[in-house]
Amino acid sequence: VVSLGMMTMVRSIPLVLACLSFFICLARADDDSTIEKRLIAFNETHREWLTFDQIELLMGARVNFMDITDSPEPLGPQAAPSPVPTQIAYRSLVQILITGVSQTRLNQIVTKLSEFPTRYYTSQTGVQAAQWIHDTFTQIGGRRPGVSVRYFQHTWQQPSVIARIQGQGPNANELVILGGHEDSVGTSSTARAPGADDDATGIATVLETFRILVESGFKPDRTIEFMAYAAEEGGLRGSQAIATRYAADKAVVRSTLQFDMTGYRKNVNAVGVVIDFTDAQLTTFLRTLTSAYSGLPTVNVTCSYACSDHASWQRNGFRAAYPFESAFNDKSPYIHSANDLPSTINWVHAAEFVKIAVGYAVELAGQAA
Repeated sequence: VVSLGMMTMVRSIPLVLACLSFFICLARADDDSTIEKRLIAFNETHREWLTFDQIELLMGARVNFMDITDSPEPLGPQAAPSPVPTQIAYRSLVQILITGVSQTRLNQIVTKLSEFPTRYYTSQTGVQAAQWIHDTFTQIGGRRPGVSVRYFQHTWQQPSVIARIQGQGPNANELVILGGHEDSVGTSSTARAPGADDDATGIATVLETFRILVESGFKPDRTIEFMAYAAEEGGLRGSQAIATRYAADKAVVRSTLQFDMTGYRKNVNAVGVVIDFTDAQLTTFLRTLTSAYSGLPTVNVTCSYACSDHASWQRNGFRAAYPFESAFNDKSPYIHSANDLPSTINWVHAAEFVKIAVGYAVELAGQAA
């Protein structure tokens, strides 16, 4: 998650930038014209060219932003795919599948990812984390026909990872996508960043959903893709690159669902449903899925501009929704620090998001005849 709050700071971006620029200027005596800058968007209309050091200070201040240097204008709207369902159609099948959700497995994945000193997208350990995710997808997929795993390479070190279960029905050309971000950040780009909740829990949700569907032999009508996005903390760069490519290629995407922080529970045992910068119809069906397969209540939450990778898809004209671990005032206080550890995760709570993910994949992809 780039940021989930700091609304007063977001409202005063010019002041924040002025303060950040002041400190950057004090820290540098060299010619600013020689320093690489990135185009950073703070909302739909406010953009600034900033150096990497200024961007890092924004991350430390937990200001929401999107790095749009490589795609300054969105490519949407996209061709209309099949409409979003309004009713549950595969209840019996999904209820069988979600009995296979393993809290132990979630713990193992989050613990492994948290052992990397940082998964920051320009770090070697961030690359190693992506490789581990790729290898884990590959191990799960085995030699099952129609299952594939690939890297999506970027202009920085850390690749994104995409696993696929090929559709086998008449709508196989349509994509149903779910993902989380593989990178992490601490108090700086080089600081210790275990990123257990942010966002090893999201990657664990995606991997566990993939495992359940592959091991069950589920044959979808539509194609399902499982994504581990690079560089979310750097301004949603990985998901933007993918969403932009899919838009340029005229991919038919029925829906996308983001899992970013799914494991911390404080006061209220509920699923936060993000209602801004998301698709209204898909969000409504997300509530239906949550009620049908997790039984947890939902609470509406707003996370503002560019708070996670769903924003990259929505910006390019694709449907996106985002279930969050709680109401935002109950979110993990440990993110972006060395204290974002597996010991802070409630595994019972995290398992509920896998149930939602399995339900989403089956209900949106459908079952091949």
